[in-house]
Amino acid sequence: MRLACSLISVLVAVFSLRLHAETYVVASQNIPYYPHYEFNSELDKGYAWALLEAYSKHTGVTFEYVAMPVLRLQVEMEKGNVDLVYPDHPTWTNPVNDNKSKHYSIPLTDSLVGTFVKESRYGQEISRIRKLAIVLGFSPLYWQERIESGKTKLISVADNKAALYLAQLDRADAFDMDYYVAEYLLSTLTDVDRFVLDPNLPVTTVEFCLSTLNNPELVADISEFITQHPELISELKVKYGLDDPYKRLNELRSNAPDGHMN
Repeated sequence: MRLACSLISVLVAVFSLRLHAETYVVASQNIPYYPHYEFNSELDKGYAWALLEAYSKHTGVTFEYVAMPVLRLQVEMEKGNVDLVYPDHPTWTNPVNDNKSKHYSIPLTDSLVGTFVKESRYGQEISRIRKLAIVLGFSPLYWQERIESGKTKLISVADNKAALYLAQLDRADAFDMDYYVAEYLLSTLTDVDRFVLDPNLPVTTVEFCLSTLNNPELVADISEFITQHPELISELKVKYGLDDPYKRLNELRSNAPDGHMN
């Protein structure tokens, strides 16, 4: 028994030394997605970066952060050029690899994604949304039935700001976006109308996880770090303006006009 315990201890120590000695490449989409992430930024790269840097300080693991087109993320991970992809999720699909071949962390955060309209159009029926702006590479599954039936046309653009301005210029009736990203973006712009998430239109909550092909021990260790440091996670979410998306959605619905999607 002592020999077995000693062997386990040695293996754990060897893994720990190897893990702490290496640098891992974390890749995200190369679009501004602050406060969640913005790996192209020279300074503050967002919540996910801050969490991973806290993990780095705690463990000695180091990370390099790169940004690339969304369709290249899984390709570069398959090639071995990327160790971790963020965000990712076991239910998201891509044309490159099978989700069963990947390993996922627990969510670094949950978020809220929905349909934003000009405040003057708040509460309108879904039939009025004929053109929907969205960032290229994102798939609004909750709009899929209307898109496939031709009732709503999807307009794909390069980034979130472009989606917002399409709606500002009335070239789109609405844009699909992460709630916290939209609120941050709107707070930085002075030449747009007030846009609001309408909870009577398609809306969903999402989980943002890390994925990997070849480093399951690393994502498991990050998951354990998140679980064991709830106060740190709460502090980071407050710092970056992230809150409970379920409570946020309930709050938005409680203030919404009566109506049903049709």
